[in-house]
Amino acid sequence: LEEKTRTEPPLHKEMKSFARRLKTGYRLHMSLAKLIYDSSHNADLLYITGFDCHDAFLFLEDKKQKIIFMSDLEIDRAKANAKVDKVHSWSEVAKTLPATKRNVANIIAAILAERKIKHISMHPKTPFALVDALRKLKLKVEAGSSPFYPERVQKTEKEKQHILKSQQAVFKAIRHAENILKQSKISNGKIIFNGKALTSEFLRTQIAQKLLELGCASPFPAIVACGKQACDPHEIGHGVLKAHQSIIVDVFPRSISSHFYGDATRTFCKGRAPDALQALYTTVKSAQEMAIKEIKAGKNGTQIHQNIQKLFTVKGYGTEKKHGRMQGFFHGTGHSIGLELHEEPARINTSDYTLKKGNVLSVEPGLYYPDIGGVRIEDLVFVTQSGCEVLGKYPKKLEIL
Repeated sequence: LEEKTRTEPPLHKEMKSFARRLKTGYRLHMSLAKLIYDSSHNADLLYITGFDCHDAFLFLEDKKQKIIFMSDLEIDRAKANAKVDKVHSWSEVAKTLPATKRNVANIIAAILAERKIKHISMHPKTPFALVDALRKLKLKVEAGSSPFYPERVQKTEKEKQHILKSQQAVFKAIRHAENILKQSKISNGKIIFNGKALTSEFLRTQIAQKLLELGCASPFPAIVACGKQACDPHEIGHGVLKAHQSIIVDVFPRSISSHFYGDATRTFCKGRAPDALQALYTTVKSAQEMAIKEIKAGKNGTQIHQNIQKLFTVKGYGTEKKHGRMQGFFHGTGHSIGLELHEEPARINTSDYTLKKGNVLSVEPGLYYPDIGGVRIEDLVFVTQSGCEVLGKYPKKLEIL
């Protein structure tokens, strides 16, 4: 019998073709000169240069040589502190151009022309206006891949220690907040501290001051949200804190010296917690413990996330939109963290990501029901080959009596 030729389904061919293009594009990105024009708010630029600068500067990586071009204001500091091969003057390049041509695109084009570079890979967060201007100057500009420096995804031992130090500061700040709650009294359902009603704003300010004492500052305000406010996970909280209700305290500062973030959440209740809130807390705590036990290199983050969803469902805690708002568990279990609070691509959620040794991730399941309250518990873990290491320690206890 004549053997029939097997044909692949069109979708399989399309996927293979896409994979080949992706791989080819990645190799091209790695071989091209890399360029970033930004301030050190760009974590990739901070990572590769080790230089903290609030004004934009140019970084060029070509033939394994790292070069930066700095303004007169920053050049001496850059020469002393930047971890690059060469530091050049941006101003000197600008002076070679007519005064009417001294814009960012023309200066970059002049720098590249001097080095006979016509094809570059630019950081994916580069404003389109700059990319467009460079292309109009006959430069071939490719969008760089994300992450621009893939090695950032897996933290070194030194980087892990930086994150741990930030996390220890987080726990000291949470301890300070908890101590204020311990010293407070209850009157007519309100929490009273030093004779005044305790507010989210006051406690948040106390947390911020403690973090500054510890060498950390947060670009974003800490979350101190009570009761129904705590059921909106990113609500920072406002107004008087109430007794016998959940109070979510989520603190996520950045070290002023290392620039690495910490991130942890604890949920408290001043006074006796209602049975429904205590049960909610116990369930979330069990889910977090289960997730931490499952985390290891090679494990798919989606599976861990789905296991938490299943546990919540089995315990009777469904997720749905009710009375116009989401209830239940409606956010990811965890995100990567480092020089950014939320880093790509490592995730423990519905995205398909296989955990790698050296990932540092949050583990933060939560349940939110306006008629009960919100509960979230969060820690950071460092992924190892056989499991994970929890970074820092802090008790997990709901009631403050």
